[in-house]
Parts: sequence; C-alpha cells; structure tokens
Amino acid sequence: MIGQAINRVDGPLKVTGQATYAYEHWEAGQPLYGFILGATIGRGRITGIDTSRAEQSPGVRMVMTDRNAPPQGAPDESVPSHYWRAQPVLSSSEVRHYGQPVALVVATTFEQARAASNLIDVEYAVERGHYDFAARQDQAYAPKLVNAFLATDTAVGDFDSAFHTAAVKVDQTYTTPYQFSQPMEPHNCMAVPRGDDLTIYVSAQIVDSAHISIASTLRIDPQRILVIAPYVGGGFGSKLGIHSETILAALAARRLNQPVKVAMARQQMFHLLGLRPATSQRVRLAAGRDGRLAAIAHEVNMYSSPHSEYAEQTAATTRGLYAAPNRLTRHRLTPLDLPRGEDVRAPGEAPGLLAVESAMDELADTLGMDPIELRIRNEPTVHPETGVPFTDHHLVECIRENARRFD
Repeated sequence: MIGQAINRVDGPLKVTGQATYAYEHWEAGQPLYGFILGATIGRGRITGIDTSRAEQSPGVRMVMTDRNAPPQGAPDESVPSHYWRAQPVLSSSEVRHYGQPVALVVATTFEQARAASNLIDVEYAVERGHYDFAARQDQAYAPKLVNAFLATDTAVGDFDSAFHTAAVKVDQTYTTPYQFSQPMEPHNCMAVPRGDDLTIYVSAQIVDSAHISIASTLRIDPQRILVIAPYVGGGFGSKLGIHSETILAALAARRLNQPVKVAMARQQMFHLLGLRPATSQRVRLAAGRDGRLAAIAHEVNMYSSPHSEYAEQTAATTRGLYAAPNRLTRHRLTPLDLPRGEDVRAPGEAPGLLAVESAMDELADTLGMDPIELRIRNEPTVHPETGVPFTDHHLVECIRENARRFD
C-alpha cells in the first residue's frame, strides 16, 4: 500500500461539505441549544446553587442541575466494558474532578445558553484532593485486570537472578505525560424526542455501545432509541464511548419535548473527556556481551480515577516482543482526583513501546552494537511467554529487505 493512492469511500462527500455530522442535522426542525457549566473545584460537593438569574436570562428555556435532573441508571460494574455501562450526569452533589458538569443551560440560541451559564452561582464545600502523580506513586495498587482483559502481571523464569548475574545491564525509568484526544469535530449530540422514542445524532465510534449506554442511563427500553452516526470527524479513542453532552442532550430533549443540541467547547474537552494516563515505567534489560537478552522486565505505574478504574495495557506488548528466558511485567495504578482514563490512539502499546525501545537503544549504546542488529539477535521464534508458534513473523525479513532497498 505504500506509495499507492487509495480513495476513501466518504472522501468526496467530506471535501465537498456534503457529509453531515451530528451537529449539522436539521430535519427535526429548529433545535434548542444546551451549554454545560463545569465545576471550578477539583474535589468536594455542591452546597448551594442559585439558578434564578440564569432562568430569567433571555431565551433560556431550562436550567438543569443535580436538584432537578431526572433519575438515571447507575454504572453496572458487572458489565465488562465501560463503554456499555450507564453514564449518569448531574446525579449527585459530589464533585469528583475539575470541570465536571454541575449544570446544563438550554436556550433558544447557543450564545444565550453560554451567556446564561455565567449567571449561575454555585457554592462548594472544598475537600482535599490528590493530583500529583509523582508524589502519590507509593499509593499504587494492582488492578484485577488491565485493558482488553489482559493479565495484570506475568512472570517467566527467574528474572532477579538472571538480572543480578548478567554481564551487561540497563535499568532505566521513563515517564510519559497525560495525552488528550482533540479531534477536529468536538464531541456533540442532537437528541430528538418522538413521543416515547428518542433519536440520537451523535459522533460515536461504536454505535451499539452508545445505544446500550444511553438506554441504561435513561432507564428506557433500548428499542425506543435510534442512534445515528454516519460520519465521525475524528475520534482517536475519545468517541468509543458516550459522554456528558449526549446524556444531557437526551435528558433535556425528553423534558422539553423538543430537539436539543449540546456541543462541548474546545476548552471543555480537556475536562469532560477521558485522557491517556501519565505513566512511570521502569525497564530492566540483562544481556551477555553478544547482545542476547537473558532477562527483560517492564513495570508500569499510571494514574487512575478512584471512581472509574482504567488500566492501560502498557506493559503487555513487552510480553511477546523480544526473546529472553527470564521475564517480568507488572501494572500498577495510582488513584488521583482527575477525569477518568480512557483509550487514546494505539492504547497501551504506544507509551509502552516508547519505554522498551528506548531501553533497547540504550543497551545497544552500552554494547557498542548497531541497534537494529541488537533487535535481530533477540527476535523470538515463538511467543516468549507462552511458547506458542507465530502464524507469521516477518519483522527481520522486512528489516533486511529495507536495508537492501535503501542500501
């Protein structure tokens, strides 16, 4: 495929403006517009909220808070995937992170809704929160599983002995920062009530999970919900699940019996979406003078919300990457009062490979060996942990062909 032009099926529609995104549907008639007001504290609870000035503002049709929001379903932890669970919003006075929705203003225009949101007075009881990942790593714990239902830890052979007696060692810690999905199309939704039924126009990467999650949250028959998502203006993982704008649009539309559009402002996406957790990764390599690995260990610590656990499979790729008879991988989570961690493009593998491949380069430098040759010498013929043969495994072949073509 390299060097060959390939047409996208939806390419002509997108470049000519004919692709209709969730916020651009008008067939339901003139909608109302919602704007989300976020919390200005990092942790605590709402002790008072005065919406009177906002409700009297021009064009405002409704202000929804935890005081008047409809009852919603709670997340069912027995459901394996977070994306299929209920996602209640404005369901209590507790504030779990900065920017968490504390009110929705619905008005005739977007500008009216946004302006009225500034007239809401919120009083908080601030509680001590924890936000410093580096300072809290001693609080880390082992989750039951990591993302994709993979084992938290694995061990093969005797890593400690092999590392202790090795001729050459690398022992380094690598850190990666928080990462945020910021697609060109911000997260948005239009909810259209049709009697007891509800049509949801939303930017979603997995339509069936959006369907189930919305129904579970609203506590209505899934057959009464139609989810429409013909085009997605980028997602990168952030649109695998639905978020507060979708639930709030649905709640407001059902209460007002009118179509309601809610879109996140670009700034709000840093608080209202999940994010890739920051990590601290210790990688240890033990090798002989010939560069052949005797042992490899990859131990990862990352942050997680105490209210919604997320453990990226950051060390999982190392389990099958290079041949070494003695192996160790671990995942640990440090709870912080921040938005939930979620999948971001190349979940787990991306930050994990950065650490392991950096360590391999450092080992090559220590040995005075070409870094590509080092990798070739440690290419496995079977899966290094399970011993299962690979169906196909052509990395070394590709490397040598690259060298031939590029001289």
